[in-house]
Amino acid sequence: MKPSEVSNEIRVAVLGEWVPPQLADVLALQRAEEPEIAAALIGGTADDQPAPQPGDGFDLALSTADRQWPGWVCEALWHDTLSIAVAKRSHLLAYREVPCCEVLKQPLIRAQSTAGEPWRVVAQRVLGDALQDREQLVGSFDIALTLVSAGYGIVIAPSARLAGYLNRGIAARPLAGTPTVVMAYLLHPRARLTEPMVRFIQRVSARIEI
Repeated sequence: MKPSEVSNEIRVAVLGEWVPPQLADVLALQRAEEPEIAAALIGGTADDQPAPQPGDGFDLALSTADRQWPGWVCEALWHDTLSIAVAKRSHLLAYREVPCCEVLKQPLIRAQSTAGEPWRVVAQRVLGDALQDREQLVGSFDIALTLVSAGYGIVIAPSARLAGYLNRGIAARPLAGTPTVVMAYLLHPRARLTEPMVRFIQRVSARIEI
C-alpha cells in the first residue's frame, strides 16, 4: 500500500462499529491548522460491510481491535475505563464504584457487535468465567442499551461508549477498581510516511486521553 498519490488528501479508514469521539477534534484541528490537506474518512460501520484491508486505498487506519498487518505498525492510542450502564432508577447508583460481586448478581446484557473488541478481554479477566455464562446476547449496542433503559439488565462497557446514551434513560457508574482498557488503535505503514501524514499522526497522538 502506497501513501495517497493525491498530495492534498489523507485517507483514514475507520474500522469497527464504534467511532472514537476524539476523531472529530482531530479532524477539526487538521482543518484549522492545515486546510490545504483534507482528511477523508473511509469505511463504514454496518455489519454487512467488509472491513477495509491494506491496499484498499487508505493511508492510515483507526481500529477498535489490535490488528497485525504485515508492514504496518499498530499502536494503542486512546484509553478508557470500564463502567456499568444501569437504568436511572437502579439501586446500583448508590455505589460510587460498583463492586464486581454486585455486577454478577444482575441480569447482564452483551452486544454481539462488541465481541471482538479488546476491552471484552479485560472485563472477562476482572469478572471471571461467570461473566460470559450469565450474559444475554443481543445484536447491537443500541439494542443492549435500550434494554438497560427499560430495566431489563445492565451492560458493561467503556465509559466513552456509554457517554452518548446518558440522555436516553440510563446512568453509568465505574466498575470497582476502574480497569483501564484500550479503546482505539492507530495503524500506519512502517515506512513511506509523507510529511502531512506524520503531522496528522502527531495530531491524533495529542488526543490520547479520554
